[in-house]
Amino acid sequence: MKTSKLLFYLDDDIDDLNYFKHITSGLGHRTEIFMNGNELIYALKHEVEKPDIIFLDVHMPILNGEEILNILKKSEDYKGIPTIMISGAFPKKLARDYQKIGADYLMKKAVGDDLKASLGHVLQLNFPLTA
Repeated sequence: MKTSKLLFYLDDDIDDLNYFKHITSGLGHRTEIFMNGNELIYALKHEVEKPDIIFLDVHMPILNGEEILNILKKSEDYKGIPTIMISGAFPKKLARDYQKIGADYLMKKAVGDDLKASLGHVLQLNFPLTA
């Protein structure tokens, strides 16, 4: 059974990207980081190894998290990859919209031990989640 996961993380904040990568590495996982949606889509199309989980920051320039989520979930090649939406807040309507599109999990953006605990929880989940 594969315990180490390959994670893709999209965020436009380099500090958040590096901190996420540091935390996930400490948890025993490999993380590829992306600062824009086009880079992430390019990597999905051209990398031999597909990610086990994709994390998307909601608020992004050019292609935001919702737009990337739509692309992923409409593609036969990527719709089976669990996708986690990350934001500082999830109003109920926004959360429902993301779940309708196909987000597998909504994670509040956190720092420090809270981020480590949140990631530890998400990385232990078995996707797809059952209702």
